[in-house]
Amino acid sequence: MTCLEQSRNAWGTPEFEAVFKAELPTLGNALPLQEGLTAGSFAVEDSVEVMVIRTSADAAFIRVKAGLFYQSLTPGCACAGDPTVESEQNEHVDVLVTINRETAEAVFQCLDV
Repeated sequence: MTCLEQSRNAWGTPEFEAVFKAELPTLGNALPLQEGLTAGSFAVEDSVEVMVIRTSADAAFIRVKAGLFYQSLTPGCACAGDPTVESEQNEHVDVLVTINRETAEAVFQCLDV
């Protein structure tokens, strides 16, 4: 279970966006980066930058549409004399993050895959 307690606690304050943008990259493989790949083979989890597109909430959930910008790798075969090298590709995926206001549990849905 992935929880976004800091973001949940900051909801409704001027700091929400900054807290959300700082908390998401710490989640590593809990983010749907691999699912959002379009250019590479493996998502680089420590390269995530977050852009908040839209927020909304009701009594039960906080919803954030966000753009995740990150890099992926396309590895070579690592054979002797292999002319291909690991190359980083820029990636982007839009996600809907739904945060339970009571438990802070977060669910991620890729929107453009």
